[in-house]
Amino acid sequence: MLDLLNLPGIKPVDMYKESKALIIVAVPEEVEVPLCEACKTPMHKHGTRKNRFSDTPLYMEPVRLEIQRPRFRCESCGKMAMPELNFLDDKRRSTKRLVDVIRQQCLSTTFRALAEQTGVAVNTVKNVAHDLIEELEQTVRYETPVIMGIDEVNLAGGYRCVITNLATNNVFDMLEHRTQDHLKPFFKDLTDRDKVEWVCTDMWRPFKRSFAQYLPNAKLVIDKFHVVKMASEALEDERKKYQVQLGKNERINVKKSIRWLTLKRPQNLTPAEQKALIIVREQIPELAIAYDFKESFFAIYDELDKQQAQNAFEAWENSLPDQGMESFKKLVKTVHNHYDDIFAYWDAPFPITNAYTEGLNGLIKMSNRLGRGYSYEIIRAKTLYSAEARKVGSGIRSGRGKVEYGPHIPTLLKQAESGELD
Repeated sequence: MLDLLNLPGIKPVDMYKESKALIIVAVPEEVEVPLCEACKTPMHKHGTRKNRFSDTPLYMEPVRLEIQRPRFRCESCGKMAMPELNFLDDKRRSTKRLVDVIRQQCLSTTFRALAEQTGVAVNTVKNVAHDLIEELEQTVRYETPVIMGIDEVNLAGGYRCVITNLATNNVFDMLEHRTQDHLKPFFKDLTDRDKVEWVCTDMWRPFKRSFAQYLPNAKLVIDKFHVVKMASEALEDERKKYQVQLGKNERINVKKSIRWLTLKRPQNLTPAEQKALIIVREQIPELAIAYDFKESFFAIYDELDKQQAQNAFEAWENSLPDQGMESFKKLVKTVHNHYDDIFAYWDAPFPITNAYTEGLNGLIKMSNRLGRGYSYEIIRAKTLYSAEARKVGSGIRSGRGKVEYGPHIPTLLKQAESGELD
């Protein structure tokens, strides 16, 4: 029979199909009569024993090795022995090469999908993954980021803190909680903490309070997209005020069409949407005014230097009417509360945003959904140690040019959504 196994010490003699696996029957090639370890005398053959072990898939089918090994017995002390098979895993009823396959894939594929592919129990995959994670936690270290991104993600029953390297576009760490009590010790014990020059995050104050004391050279930049998002939310508040004055059918139309129309940037509007916006301006002038305020606020980030940006914000603030536009006035207060950290965006040698971290959080959430309830520890390991997550992105351009983000995060998101990672 053709040797399909390529395993030392055994040869296949038969093969048949069971419901969920391909069974390959094998026997030892050469068996020497062993000596009893205690008595140092030759042992005698004492029947055979049949055992099954999981092996790597063949022809896209899970494989079970059915190995028939002779048994030997010492007539003096009664000790039993069988020929050793070095290709078997010491901890599991499987081959070492199958364990290697699971180790290679368990952090990038769901446990359930990998269990189905290999024919082993989900708990077996989980146990192999835990062993791998213990090893990686002792060996894998990331360089302390010069440009650090911090964000939270809600998964596995709580808010977790994700920390990234925005200069190289790779994950740096994930913390179980986002509280100051949890974050302060992390920053206090951070290796090479004086290397951090920039930190980009949202306006959640505990983040700044946590690292300010321990990162002596770091300057905070509030993420641009969190700032302009507030302008979009203010516009939404104004749309809803108008919407409640309409009849049911009209409200549905506004919600379905005008909402997305007004949230889009002008340069992203299709020709048809541009015409629709003209109609909105004619028929709903109040909403058109709110839309223009939103766009004017967005345009502040188009300014090339800090002073121009500050002047643009001052002009925008002064243009708000005395009456109405309360949501935009709340935005003004928020900007003033975080003024230095928002306008630090123009102090950086290039535009720093937290877009990579936000994209990574999307991937983490997707991995959690695919895993159907992974523990925090497993999600953290998949985030930090998977081959894809550890890829370094394309880095940054010098000067105030566009930041180039690594392509792997959006690629993974598409793969996850299409089921390729199942």
